[in-house]
Amino acid sequence: MAFTRKRKFFFVAIGILILLSTRNDEYHFTQADYAAGSHSFSIVQWELRHIPLKWTHLLWELYPGNKPDDFERNAIVHEYLSTTLQLEKERDNLTDVATATHLLDSASKNYIDLKNKEIVRLSRKREQLRGRAEEAIESAVSTAANNHGLGLTFGILLPPTDFRLGDPPHILITSRRDKIAMSGSKLINPKLEWSERAEIENRAELYENTSALVDDLAGLGTYPAIVSDKDSLRRIMRTAAHEWLHNYWILKPLGRNMWDSQNMQILNETAADLVGNELGDEAFIILGNDIENAYKYDTFSSSNPHLFTILRETRINVEEMLKNGNIEEAEKYMRKQLWNLKLGGYNIRKLNQAYFAFRGNYAEGPASISPIGSDLRELRDYYSTLGEFIESVSKIGDFEQFHYLLNLKRKEYFVNS
Repeated sequence: MAFTRKRKFFFVAIGILILLSTRNDEYHFTQADYAAGSHSFSIVQWELRHIPLKWTHLLWELYPGNKPDDFERNAIVHEYLSTTLQLEKERDNLTDVATATHLLDSASKNYIDLKNKEIVRLSRKREQLRGRAEEAIESAVSTAANNHGLGLTFGILLPPTDFRLGDPPHILITSRRDKIAMSGSKLINPKLEWSERAEIENRAELYENTSALVDDLAGLGTYPAIVSDKDSLRRIMRTAAHEWLHNYWILKPLGRNMWDSQNMQILNETAADLVGNELGDEAFIILGNDIENAYKYDTFSSSNPHLFTILRETRINVEEMLKNGNIEEAEKYMRKQLWNLKLGGYNIRKLNQAYFAFRGNYAEGPASISPIGSDLRELRDYYSTLGEFIESVSKIGDFEQFHYLLNLKRKEYFVNS
């Protein structure tokens, strides 16, 4: 009975998500579409391909003895991540050998054959572990969410947690050159060479007054949500919680109105970061892992103070230069700052207006100058539980409501203190 109800809610959730994410207006070919070309990533095709795979594993777990406990789940996830890391190393080694060896002797051929066999073995092992590793993460995030009262009857979440471990797509961001502001975006297939990134950006920048960047994503709020498996487990749990919150909020005013303004987009992304870190850390602990730092003390500025200072300073100075119409000066300054960062050991590929336009949506990050991050942290401190905070911000339908709620909580605090 519990499974039947969960399955019904699952289909209802998918239906709602598809309806909310589908646009009925006529499709218009954009400069981002032209620049992406054959590298475009299709969410619809991805979901049609992966949703059935998730149900196959869910049915497998119905058999007695197939459903693991938290200890077993933790071991499964760690084994999956270890296998993924080994697989990436073997692939890198094979690429290095193939690049360095022009004329293959018998010893080199034998070595390459052994590497290929090892890659096949690790790939098969990874696929055997993937479904169980995903279920482990889903279970932990579900438990954490239910611990804070976010579930319905029988502990069912709407939408249920559903994650696909792997390579998220890249994203092409375009911004105006004379002002840091996103003018377009396009998802790009994850299998992309470094040279192809530059080709896509060059095509996008053929348009007048355009700055472009092909950036990386740690996750994507599709359904199932895509979560990169190239990070640490703690980071993966935070990303999974972040993406589930986007799916959770799309059914509520905060998510439905995400694209109404830049401030609402920043509010959504920053709230998903803030809450995702806290919820993800709890899920990480549920699996049986230890954490040294509580979420609220583990910020980008505290963990990377030098990088944070340089990027924030760069953003502020670039804003001032562009405000005064000094576009070329601003771009020259960003190129100089990029090399300073590289010399300092920070491997940022490209620093331009598009970089700041995209990364600036995360208000606690160094690429942002928005006060929304500190305002959200202040608002969070007014709530005794995470669940109350999540439900409260989920009702925010416009940015004025956010300020009204923050001021209301400030007054309540000072009255009661």
